[in-house]
Amino acid sequence: MKIVLVRHGYTTSNEEGTYSGWSDVHLSKQGIEDLKQYKLEYAYPKTERYYTSDLTRTIDTFEILYGKETPIYESSKELREIYFGDYEDVHGDDVSENYFDGFLINKRIAHGETLTEFSYRIISKLECILKDMKANSVESSTIVCHSGVIKTLLIFLENRPFLDFREIHAPNGMGYILDVDFDDSLNRIILNNVEELPKK
Repeated sequence: MKIVLVRHGYTTSNEEGTYSGWSDVHLSKQGIEDLKQYKLEYAYPKTERYYTSDLTRTIDTFEILYGKETPIYESSKELREIYFGDYEDVHGDDVSENYFDGFLINKRIAHGETLTEFSYRIISKLECILKDMKANSVESSTIVCHSGVIKTLLIFLENRPFLDFREIHAPNGMGYILDVDFDDSLNRIILNNVEELPKK
């Protein structure tokens, strides 16, 4: 089965340098223009189903890249970014420089999600998507989501340590194409291949 992961476009929060996990921020003007250009330059595969998180930035990104006429199969809260707790909408300069060090060793910081909680939410949702795809003979789906979601899924599927979180690239508007097999009897996902979105 093919799973396409795409990160949302550049947002007002990215522009301002604030932490926005569950905050419903919008694409910036530059983000919108970038996505229009990426659509011309990159080959975003068409798939049988399309998923987004339930936040505006992923839905708007989807509509720019795939067209408003293309139906979204599901917009899910389970596909949201990490919940940053008290650090939501806080400028990066005011966030503890040790935040991600603590997060990556599963500490709860500022009343936000722990790494275990976030990973469980994301991986469980992917398993549900794959199980539903297999039950309905669907071979391909696109998920427009968030940087943390993409990084966590790649770490899980590639059996990488979570300390690699910072090393995985997930630029705005870009993503990866995954070839996976799913054993629904064991809830086991096997990654056969991963590649970055190709240029046209």
